[in-house]
Amino acid sequence: MKTNLDHLPEDKRHQLLRAADLIQESVKPDMLILFGSYARGDWVEELADDGVHYQYQSDFDLLAVVKNEALATKIERKDSLHNRLNREIKTPISLIAEDIHFVNRRISKSQYFYTDILREGISLHDSGAFELAEPKELILHERKKLAEEDFEYWFTSSKDYFGQYKHALNDNIYNVAAFNLHQTTERLYAAILLVFTRYKPSTHDLHKLSQLVTSIEPQFLTAFPQGTEVEKARFELLRKAYVSARYKPSYSITQEELEWLSERVLHLQGLTEELCKAKIASYEA
Repeated sequence: MKTNLDHLPEDKRHQLLRAADLIQESVKPDMLILFGSYARGDWVEELADDGVHYQYQSDFDLLAVVKNEALATKIERKDSLHNRLNREIKTPISLIAEDIHFVNRRISKSQYFYTDILREGISLHDSGAFELAEPKELILHERKKLAEEDFEYWFTSSKDYFGQYKHALNDNIYNVAAFNLHQTTERLYAAILLVFTRYKPSTHDLHKLSQLVTSIEPQFLTAFPQGTEVEKARFELLRKAYVSARYKPSYSITQEELEWLSERVLHLQGLTEELCKAKIASYEA
């Protein structure tokens, strides 16, 4: 695995190494790996109209590898660490933690999310306690067949839920509409992750899924811009809709908010179709 960060601007290197120090100090992972757009060199940053906030901004995607699942869960739930990273590091950070056995099983099963990390990632820390498995790559026609099947199932399912969203919106049942829009988005993210990586985590959290998707392809950042507080609040309404729209009487969303979100979801749908089909076609090479 690579260890060189020379492709990053000096400010980004300083931020990244400071983040690594904070993580080491707080949770002491055995491995810490940079992956995604900053490892590949295709990160995106675009300022909003105010020239201060970012409309789109790639995260530092970091994988912490530890010895067991309990430690991995503890890291992901350590709010004090995540809050400190958000406070002290200008670039947003997406930190996921997994145990070494989980990671090596995924590599052995050719789940490309992990084999790509192995191939493209940059080691920021390695205690030497573990070794990563050797991947067994699928031949291209097998990979293409799996990707086609996953895309057909999840993309079709997303369109079904978007149809249910439109029915609920027309009937002025806004909470039901919000839930169906959440499910549309979740299924689009599932299609992307499975086509590109053969890995989909067991979560309904759109924030986490979005971080994984944008680590794969920065173009997906344009689906839900975060340049204003209004944009952030509307995405949060969509994120909360999986539980709150169904079970919490306090959940409230307006027609205007739903229509704005649905436009963003349709943009995501178009990107998903375009980029997933291009990725599937690449498996023919």
